[in-house]
Amino acid sequence: MKKNLLIFMTSLLFAIKAFAGVSVSPVQLFIDNPNKLKSTTLTLESVDETEKRVFEVKVFKWTQTEQGENVLEPDNNIIINPKNFILQPNKKQAIRVGFTPSVAQGLNTAEEQAWRIIIDEITPVGNQMMVKFLVNFNLPLFVGKQDNLKVNFEVKNGHLILNNLANSHVQVTNLKLLDEQRKVIFSNDTMAYVLAKHKIFYDLKNINLTDPKKYSVVLETNNSKKAVEMKLFN
Repeated sequence: MKKNLLIFMTSLLFAIKAFAGVSVSPVQLFIDNPNKLKSTTLTLESVDETEKRVFEVKVFKWTQTEQGENVLEPDNNIIINPKNFILQPNKKQAIRVGFTPSVAQGLNTAEEQAWRIIIDEITPVGNQMMVKFLVNFNLPLFVGKQDNLKVNFEVKNGHLILNNLANSHVQVTNLKLLDEQRKVIFSNDTMAYVLAKHKIFYDLKNINLTDPKKYSVVLETNNSKKAVEMKLFN
């Protein structure tokens, strides 16, 4: 039986901190060393709500293809407690996320691994004529030591390619391509994750780079407090 894989666009990856009277904290989960600290906790909170909400939590292993597509595969190795719960009005619900000792020992943390914790509100049973917006949160879980920023760039087939050479992810928040007169000829401010040893592609929209060595990239990421500028090499 083939494994059930879910592929989705990068823009769908980003968790919303607060939506429809429900907030979640934190919006990213980290476990540096699962042999020492096997679990972490997130909290859902009902704010100014009058009705209870029912949720279920699912876990997916998160990888990326050579083309930069995100792939989610159901994973039962992570413990979620509770998996199903009722969030009462103006109350909080803690959710513990972690590994059993045997699973933690088998993890290769030399290179960061990633999962997605998806919290879905279950459709209420009742008046079918009632319109209600259901809450959904999609949170990343990163397991392994966080590495320093290590990236390089190349231009190929009309795309600017960011190669993440680090052993952990890079969260790109802004990217600009400058010509030799330091004029911005391309920019992208869509937040995107690039997992360890993977890449992301930016369509240059028919921009012709006569000599890539004369161009620079200004990059804003989660790894530095200010933008980093580096030369672009073909």
